[in-house]
Amino acid sequence: MTATIFQIIGWSLALLGQPEQPVDSPVTEPLDAPLGNKVRAVLRADRRVFPAGGNIMVEFVVQNTTAEPVELKVPGALSGKLPPDYGMGLPLEHVFSGVSFRGLDIVSELNPNLGGGVTRKPDYPVPPLRLAPFATVGLRFDVTRFYPALRQAGTYRIQWQPYGGAVTSDEIEIEVVTYKEAIIETDQGRLRMQLLYGDAPKHVENFIELADDRFYNNRSIFFMQPNEFLLTGCSNDDGSGARKDNATVPFERTNVPFEFGTVGMALIDGKPGTGSSQFFISMGPHPTWRDQYTAFGKITGPESQAVLRRIAETPVDEYYRPTRPVRIRSISIVNAPTVR
Repeated sequence: MTATIFQIIGWSLALLGQPEQPVDSPVTEPLDAPLGNKVRAVLRADRRVFPAGGNIMVEFVVQNTTAEPVELKVPGALSGKLPPDYGMGLPLEHVFSGVSFRGLDIVSELNPNLGGGVTRKPDYPVPPLRLAPFATVGLRFDVTRFYPALRQAGTYRIQWQPYGGAVTSDEIEIEVVTYKEAIIETDQGRLRMQLLYGDAPKHVENFIELADDRFYNNRSIFFMQPNEFLLTGCSNDDGSGARKDNATVPFERTNVPFEFGTVGMALIDGKPGTGSSQFFISMGPHPTWRDQYTAFGKITGPESQAVLRRIAETPVDEYYRPTRPVRIRSISIVNAPTVR
């Protein structure tokens, strides 16, 4: 069974092409040098935090660190000709080329040998892979296909030791959490807010803590600048308040654009790293804001966005204060739909 059947995306850089030119003098290892002196194994996860039940995309990379070609063999595999649909990229059989055809070593809080029982011994020939000087080859796929336990919430340390354990990657750590979303009940209707765990985990944690403590209940949306933003979350309903314990959240830079419906953390007197309880909802594109403010949520869905537009139509005075009260009645934190 090949990687194609599993719809796994493989990629290859310079497998048979021109080698990259090293900055320093070429590294030449003796022909009989250990494989670990010639190649490097790398694991890369898309991010650190993943939703429970969702996909976990991990990239497996092998790099030739020398100026000589390297031949990679799967220990114990049958030898033979290349299968007709073998394709380019790092073959899946090379991912599962560890001791006894193991793939990943996975340690969780409850199970120190979570990955040990998963092996994939091929019953067909696996030809060696010839890696050009300084070349890189890799494969990226959803590891929950083979390790379904990773769909459960928990913290996992993952390492890869291919080619009979001759090469060892650095350990990576991922956290699988049950994603939540916020339901914001206002005088004008309901807003559904997606929480951006992967982009701003500290801000999400701060917001959930305050919402669970009912801090935001009956807070006023006290500032509305048309086509710019709405501001709320102040304990004094005038922009001067913060958390009761005066705790702040450090800035988390994200690639999330500030556009209609993006939720960001306001700052105390505009000072960096002073996020507390006040947050704003962007009413239009503001490309420069992500250099100063942390985006940690989005108002999602056509119904919620219609409510947001209705709130923004509230008349304001010359200081952009609503001429009639608009309040957040409550914020509830609920399980979000599984994202795959």
